[in-house]
Amino acid sequence: MATRKLSGFVPIQPPGGIWRSLRERLRVSPSPERLISTGRLVAVLFAALAIFLDPTRPAGFLNEAHYLLAVYLAFSLSLVIAPPSWPFGSSLHLISHGVDVLALAALVYLTDELSSPFFPFLPFILLATTLRWGILGAVIGALAMEALLLAIGWGDLWDGDSELNVFIMRSAYFLVAAAMLGYFGACRASNSKRFAQLASWSFAPATTDAQVWLTDLLGHASGLLRAERLVLIWQDKKGASGSVALWGPEGLRYSAIEDPSFWRTHAASLVQNPLSRKKEVAQLQAIGAALQWPNLIIDAAMVRSAHFAGATAVGRLYVVDANNRHEDAQHLTQITALRIGHELERLALIRAVADKARDQERVRLTRDLHDSVLQELTAASLKLKAARAAMPEEAREPLNGVSHIMAEQQRRIRLFVENSRTRESLPLRDLSLLLAERADELSDQWGCDIALSVQPPDMEAPGSLHRELTQLLNEATANAVRHGGATRLAVELQQQDKGLCLTIVDNGCGRVPSADDEPTWPRSLRARVRDMGGRLAITRYAPGLAMKIEVPLP
Repeated sequence: MATRKLSGFVPIQPPGGIWRSLRERLRVSPSPERLISTGRLVAVLFAALAIFLDPTRPAGFLNEAHYLLAVYLAFSLSLVIAPPSWPFGSSLHLISHGVDVLALAALVYLTDELSSPFFPFLPFILLATTLRWGILGAVIGALAMEALLLAIGWGDLWDGDSELNVFIMRSAYFLVAAAMLGYFGACRASNSKRFAQLASWSFAPATTDAQVWLTDLLGHASGLLRAERLVLIWQDKKGASGSVALWGPEGLRYSAIEDPSFWRTHAASLVQNPLSRKKEVAQLQAIGAALQWPNLIIDAAMVRSAHFAGATAVGRLYVVDANNRHEDAQHLTQITALRIGHELERLALIRAVADKARDQERVRLTRDLHDSVLQELTAASLKLKAARAAMPEEAREPLNGVSHIMAEQQRRIRLFVENSRTRESLPLRDLSLLLAERADELSDQWGCDIALSVQPPDMEAPGSLHRELTQLLNEATANAVRHGGATRLAVELQQQDKGLCLTIVDNGCGRVPSADDEPTWPRSLRARVRDMGGRLAITRYAPGLAMKIEVPLP
């Protein structure tokens, strides 16, 4: 059925809709330019109303005051209707504020000078310049007001009816107002700069290296909070482990802590918010003593902290030397701590994704090894066996060595495939015995002597760590013989507090030191050590190459 449209019909809005519509119409624009223009117009309108209802003295200048007020009203209205297109902080706005100074000065002069009713409108200039240019605008406005007051009131001081007290009080009023408004202008400029720094806080590179991530994160936080030293402490929610980082002029100090007693001492302070100043100082002193940070000098008056908590970690950010003591500094510290907490969540996610990708790559590699390399080695072994059977007995010895090497490689590949397919944790294994067996095999394969020392001799480690150490030994031996011509290697494995230290020294020709402090070679070894979360350092270049590898225990 067709509907008829009634002409002239106005739908009735519900009371809530009318109220919302009215609020939209009366909504004040947040533009500071419009605020200044509207404030100027409102002040002039009230001045016109006041002078119309109650004419000012002296009566002889009343017409001039009316004309001047009408011109100033037209000027104010024009700026509201067609505001200038200049940037808000442009120096061209000095033109409009210069008109304000001249207009108000003339009105004050024409209407009883120091006792003029237009004097209360003079601070409008001070407010406008402060809003536009901050503390510099406050200084400019104060100088303009004092010059205007001196120009108008000087004659009033010597005309027989001195108003010195009014002159002094209004001068003091302008100076105090300029100081207070300048303070708020400086705070506004500082907050704008802080907001810009917060907005420019870019994400750190997607890396699982905690020290690289912390250097970028705490360096930006230090500039944002205007503090030279920061202490960040956080604990993993899944276990009694965590980390502590100190950022200062000397750089980053980072420590991973697995001591349960340390975290029992600091667990309450990580979740408590807010924390008293005395408690903050006590916690910082305890952290510095536990980690032996002698340069951690604490001034109780300059310490702030903020708590953060996420799905994977809970912690606290300490600002050790807070130079900014503004009341908003604590809020900024809290925002920074929350951002760091979010970055911790992102780092945990990156690591989880990296572990997942590594597992998937290991599965793919296992499948490829089983379906291609292992099968081809098996085929090659069969052909080698057939060829050896067709040869005389005295000519079989070289092929026997090759056949033994191929059989050992097949055994290792099968073991790798089996370990990769199982999801259960690998059992602990005797490192001394297994590495000694591999050292003997490498000695026969490369024709070199390998002296192995394991301390303590009965050291045990998971099968995954044994596999990684075996690969490190394989690559180091191959590099020493092929590139250095080494005939002897000394390998020493020692257990440290939180990991293992593997030292490998050969008697080869060595290498020429790199111009960089951190050479890229040997690439494969460095990549494997980095994936294990360890460090590799070249301790001697020639004669013979010596390297030190430190890896954490899983």
